[in-house]
Amino acid sequence: MRTSTPGIRSSPGFTLIELSIVLFVLGLLLWLVVPRISSVAGPDRNTVFREIAAGSETAFDTSLFEKREVRLVIDPTGGTYRFRGTEEQGALPPPRGLSEGLAITGVRVDGEDRPPDIVTEIRYLPGGKVPAFRIFFRESGGGASPVEWTLRGNPYDGSVDVLEGNVSGDV
Repeated sequence: MRTSTPGIRSSPGFTLIELSIVLFVLGLLLWLVVPRISSVAGPDRNTVFREIAAGSETAFDTSLFEKREVRLVIDPTGGTYRFRGTEEQGALPPPRGLSEGLAITGVRVDGEDRPPDIVTEIRYLPGGKVPAFRIFFRESGGGASPVEWTLRGNPYDGSVDVLEGNVSGDV
């Protein structure tokens, strides 16, 4: 018959408290490290499209309700975009980069194609006046052939539709 001695374990292994502490520490490390690692790689295509769509709706609301002009500044050659107010003279928000493999191939504002090698501004005027716009993207990368995408801006509510393909006309 086995007897137990106080303070000495009779079976090798871990207690539930020890396992809980180890799992808590691992979870804490993952919670702190994973967001930093994922931000190093840059945003993916869906993140870029969501940010542009959300920024467009916010810019529309600002122009409609606060009667302030906001501009979406698109730099196809630099692969960047940003929303900025006209009152911002000091520190402008930094431009946001596109995901790797995603490139802006063209911009159309009110039916007029803009040259792809210059910076284009889409103006959200006070009172909610927004031009109809399209931003054309090409995604190259792991697939066999490049995939094209179109972001179509709605001039009536500032929303943005994501369309697969190079959609020039109305769908």
